[in-house]
Amino acid sequence: MAIGWKREDQPSGAGSALTEDTPSRPFVFDVSEIPGRTNVEILGDTEETAPLLEVLGRDLVTRTLVQTPTLCVYHETAAPGARVAPHRHGTHQVMYVLRGALFFGAKRVGPGMGYFTPDKLYSWRAGEAGAEWIEIHSGLAGIFTDPGGA
Repeated sequence: MAIGWKREDQPSGAGSALTEDTPSRPFVFDVSEIPGRTNVEILGDTEETAPLLEVLGRDLVTRTLVQTPTLCVYHETAAPGARVAPHRHGTHQVMYVLRGALFFGAKRVGPGMGYFTPDKLYSWRAGEAGAEWIEIHSGLAGIFTDPGGA
């Protein structure tokens, strides 16, 4: 079964530092002042969102730093051992690990390391200490489980 969700379906007021409704302007942000929201808080806990929560887990915490049609930047935090099932986002994506580790199969990605995907399916597991990373997308990120991709 393929599932899909586009970020623009997200309710407004998601805690973005800059959104497509805000004119482009330079700004400073402090991640600690941006509210973090779990996948349940972002997607809701309904029959419709249950398949997405199965893929992404319920407790991954996202802080939206920038969300425009051409660039989205998120600060993510995962608990120890958290995992996501294979999915893609409909964008080119870079993940840069700040703390802890993410495992993509047998490959460990730790602080100062990153992961790039050109809209291909991927999955990860957080290490024993969990993980914190910055996720950058080349547009509005969705969540898809079909192979698709460029």
